[in-house]
Amino acid sequence: MTATRPRVLTELPGPRSREIFERIGTTFYKQMHLGETCPFILDRKDDQGLLHDVDGNTFANHLSAWGAAPYGPFPKTVREATLEAWDRYGMEISCFLQSPPVVELAERLVGLAPRNITRVAPTVTGTEAVEGSIKLAREHTGRPMILAFLGQYHGESTYLAASTSTESSELTSGSANFSPGLVFAPYPSSYRAPFSKGPGPHDDRVVIEYIEEWLLRHQVEADQIAGVLIEPIAGELGVYAPSQGFWDGLTALCKKHGWVLICDEIQSGMGRSGPVWAGDLWGVEPDLLLTGKALAAGGQPMAAILGTDAIMADSSVHTTGTYVWEPAAVAGALAGLDLLDGAMENARHLERIGRDILGPLVDRHEQIGDYRQYGAWGALEFVQDKESKRPAPKRQAAFHQAALRRGVFAISFPEKWTYRLQPELTMAPDLFAWSCEQLVEAADEVLGG
Repeated sequence: MTATRPRVLTELPGPRSREIFERIGTTFYKQMHLGETCPFILDRKDDQGLLHDVDGNTFANHLSAWGAAPYGPFPKTVREATLEAWDRYGMEISCFLQSPPVVELAERLVGLAPRNITRVAPTVTGTEAVEGSIKLAREHTGRPMILAFLGQYHGESTYLAASTSTESSELTSGSANFSPGLVFAPYPSSYRAPFSKGPGPHDDRVVIEYIEEWLLRHQVEADQIAGVLIEPIAGELGVYAPSQGFWDGLTALCKKHGWVLICDEIQSGMGRSGPVWAGDLWGVEPDLLLTGKALAAGGQPMAAILGTDAIMADSSVHTTGTYVWEPAAVAGALAGLDLLDGAMENARHLERIGRDILGPLVDRHEQIGDYRQYGAWGALEFVQDKESKRPAPKRQAAFHQAALRRGVFAISFPEKWTYRLQPELTMAPDLFAWSCEQLVEAADEVLGG
């Protein structure tokens, strides 16, 4: 059965959306007023993978609540489990008074994790999970410093703002936060190498050499570093991922120097990248593994730190709070885990479709420098030309508008040059294929073809 196709019947934004945007502009702070990037107001979602706006337009949903609604808008089994637990337990502070579902979820997460992971520390948000992992690494090693990678995204707290990417195409927006205890290396990429020019591909193991030969010689001692904080796939940076050679080098450094390897899988994990964890693509076994977003299964907020016995069994680090693993949220997450296997299989199918339809755009258009897709997560990178790879955010923004007119809504910012697809893991393959075909048409319209 073919799903209903999206339709855009009005200009964007439509009249009702414009009216609501005016109210938003006089009520909220600036970051809530995204009428250029999201030129419509949501009326409802459906189980066909579509967004309906207040003006009667429909769009293919390639946002999926930034990955927090991986199985569609509150799938039936998640909803039923959440409501049943709410009626049974009500609101409760699970870090003080626990219930059976809380223990079951911890056990199931350990069962899904790499073999060295045996413990769970609950949190509410991904930001809290990252903060807690840094505390755990410092407690375990007695060292102060964290090695991170430029361009990653780890949350919105004051401290973590210093270790995230910005929403600007420039190096700094003029409001960067600087915090002690962090040192940085470039994020490894075979497409945008930090010390090489030209179209590539490049050997991202140069980042390991930089850490060994420059950072550890001139900026920080190896025995000052408590842990390495890395996204196995850097989503906000543009769905970049390191090579197997880089991972081999990084894990060797961690073992040599006693660094805690912290993999931030809040966005990349829980089937988003194909397997349960993106690190599984390279056989990575972190000491601490962070999960969130999709763990909530479209239900209530949910995140966690998973770790080894050595780090977590006797830790005194406190990561919990009033709303941590509230029983109804836990029940919803458990129901979501029952959907994971089928969703991962579908995500791998979407990956094949995306590579087949969107991959050829790189050879078709000089201004599309690269296309990357891992599971249900893809990115088109817009450049001035393939040789220089200078970013082309205006072309990306124009492409986004052309895609919107065709009924495809994905992640785009006017200041960025990478356009990201993040559909529900359960999106029907024929709708995803249709969306990709609309993007080919949008590219031809904007870039010529």
